[in-house]
Amino acid sequence: MYRYEEPIFRLRSSSYGSNYWVFHSRKLRRRVAVFSNLEYENILTLEMNPDVEWYCEYPLETTVYIGGKESKVLFNAWVKYKDGTEEYQGVAYLCSSDDSKDHVKVACQSAWCLQNDVNFVFRNEKNIEIGPFYIRNISLLAARARRFTACGLNADRIFLSFIQAKRHICIGELEKMGRIEKYRALDYISDLYYRGLVTLSNMNTDCISADTEVISIG
Repeated sequence: MYRYEEPIFRLRSSSYGSNYWVFHSRKLRRRVAVFSNLEYENILTLEMNPDVEWYCEYPLETTVYIGGKESKVLFNAWVKYKDGTEEYQGVAYLCSSDDSKDHVKVACQSAWCLQNDVNFVFRNEKNIEIGPFYIRNISLLAARARRFTACGLNADRIFLSFIQAKRHICIGELEKMGRIEKYRALDYISDLYYRGLVTLSNMNTDCISADTEVISIG
C-alpha cells in the first residue's frame, strides 16, 4: 500500500488546466488523467524513470495558512522512489500567461510542505523538457513499452550480454543481425528502457531512429 493510490477526483469540465490527457499507466496499472500539457510531460518522466517506484497525480487537496490567510492547495503529483524517499510536486511554467496565479499556487504548495516537514519539488519546463526531443522520445518509448509482453529473464540476459560485448550497437544493426524480430525491436528496447536495463544515445537531442545506439546499464 502506498500513501496515495488514487487521485483527487476532478471533472473534465473543470476550469483547472488548459488541456486533457489520458493514458494507461503500466507502473500504476490504471488510467491516468491530467489537465495540462506540462503535467502530462511531467507524468511521462515519472512513468519512464526506473528509479520511481510509484506516483500519484493530484494526490492531496488541503489548506495552508500564510500570513494568517487560509488558501487551498492541490498538489500536482506525489512520488515515491525505490530508495524510499518521497516528494510532493508542483508543476507550472516559469513564465506563463497566468504568471501570478501559478506563482501563488507553487508558493502555497511549497509552504505546506515546509510546515509539514516533507519534500517539495517544483517541476517546470526547464527540468521537464530537458532537450528538444526528450519528451517526444520518452512518449514513443512509453507507448511501445505499454504494449510489450516481457520475453523472460533468460532472454534479457542473453540480449544484454550481447550488447555489452558489442559496446556500440544501434537499433538498425540489431534488427539486421536478427537479434530481435524486426517488428518487435523497438517494443523490446522500450521495455528494457522502462525497466532501467538500457539507455539510448542522444535521447535529449535527436529523434529515436535506426541510428540510435542502445547502451546496457550496469
